[in-house]
Amino acid sequence: MTVRVYLAAARLLDEPPHADDIPAERVFVHASGLPEVWVETESLRVPARGRAVNFALARPMDIGFQRITGTVERTVEKRAPRADRP
Repeated sequence: MTVRVYLAAARLLDEPPHADDIPAERVFVHASGLPEVWVETESLRVPARGRAVNFALARPMDIGFQRITGTVERTVEKRAPRADRP
């Protein structure tokens, strides 16, 4: 199951992953009037709200950062799409 983790005080860091980082499958930056950063992961190791968390990109990419750090603001479990929907 995929968990979407919304981050407060998020930072994108161009440094090598650490051994205890949670794999980040997807990273989103919503740069609107109320900016948001969230990470989607398949890991079950996401800490509780208000706790610090560190993610690393699940696959190497040349996009200017490799790690994402922040504080868990909230989490949302994403369900698989229903088979009966078009």
